[in-house]
Amino acid sequence: MPLDSGQTVLVVDDDATVRAGMVALLHAAGYAARGFAGAAAVLDGFDAVHARCAVLDIHIGEPDGFALRDCLCALAPRLPVIFITGDIDPALAARAAGAGALALLHKPVDADCLLALIDAIPAPPDPIR
Repeated sequence: MPLDSGQTVLVVDDDATVRAGMVALLHAAGYAARGFAGAAAVLDGFDAVHARCAVLDIHIGEPDGFALRDCLCALAPRLPVIFITGDIDPALAARAAGAGALALLHKPVDADCLLALIDAIPAPPDPIR
């Protein structure tokens, strides 16, 4: 069950239908979520303090999902990343694992699997008051 932590799940996919569907799924599950069509858009509005995790399509153009992951993790080193792709390619799976991703999910993404991965992310520590 999502925590009311004020954190946002970032969804980056160049396919508007996939992006909108994932954002709607996350909202229905109680998460704050924001969708982005590509790397430039997410980096322009990136808020490391309020990011719970990033769900990144690997094939989003240039830079691709792996390069975007590197950029995001330079800004927020502990940001959990879940990659998604329409390709079934063992090399992509190995590369995602090597990049420290929580998972590589294949499209169409299994909603229960995605939500279970996000649910399992530990809540951030409470800020010092």
